[in-house]
Amino acid sequence: MLSMKAFAVLGLVVALAACERKPATPPKAPVEASVTTPKAAAPAPMARPLSFDQSDEAAKVALRLPAEIASHPALHALLYDRETAGLKTFAAKAAADRKASDGKFPWRPYARQSQWFLAADSAPLVGLRALWFEDTGGAHPNHGGSALIWDGAANREIQPNALFRPDADMAILDKAICDAVVQAKTHRAGATPLNDMFACPKWNQTVLVLAPSTISGRIGGLTALIDPYVVGPYSEGDYEVVVPASTFQALLAPAYAGAFGGAPKSPGNPDGTLSVRMDLK
Repeated sequence: MLSMKAFAVLGLVVALAACERKPATPPKAPVEASVTTPKAAAPAPMARPLSFDQSDEAAKVALRLPAEIASHPALHALLYDRETAGLKTFAAKAAADRKASDGKFPWRPYARQSQWFLAADSAPLVGLRALWFEDTGGAHPNHGGSALIWDGAANREIQPNALFRPDADMAILDKAICDAVVQAKTHRAGATPLNDMFACPKWNQTVLVLAPSTISGRIGGLTALIDPYVVGPYSEGDYEVVVPASTFQALLAPAYAGAFGGAPKSPGNPDGTLSVRMDLK
């Protein structure tokens, strides 16, 4: 049997053990799941008109856009806003020039007109082209072409160089455009042969337009718009030459190569004259 002294020692050990025991940690309250408020989608661009007209004593300006552009709201907004801003700047310059003339000579109102057309639509690419006309009272009015390439997947405008691989040999496209100009000149009466003054432009010195294809939903090639004075005198006019997609297919960037195929639906006129005309009312 244990002695009284042993019982005392055992009691002391139990007491010390009880003192060293840590209190139980209370359970943590359950964490409520955080509620993430979804981000509001970017508002769609407000619909823009398909035309713009402004006329006063100093200038007359006008813009026409194709009906098809309404199915691409961001493209529609960008082009309408950009074009109308340019026309308003032109009209403001005309007003300033008229004021500066101070009635010393009869004022002939300036004019600026721009008409856009759908050139080709092959996902993800949308191609637009334009003809513009400008008269500021000089020896003769000026005119030329413009173009815009839209990436529908990225919802943004791209420059023509984005169509091609960074390492592409663009001399192939340069030669194709030059050959087409030479051929067109043989069909244009009185055309000036290419020389030191009127030489072939590089591909990126022309206005490149996506050309429709004989295959539905594809782009058949590129149309190069060349303004007066580039490959001939002003009297010779503009040139519009078409290069089939097969000529530059190997140069295309992978993201856009699939949009091209077939042959150009409209190979252009043999003498390289413009195949579309302005029809501003």
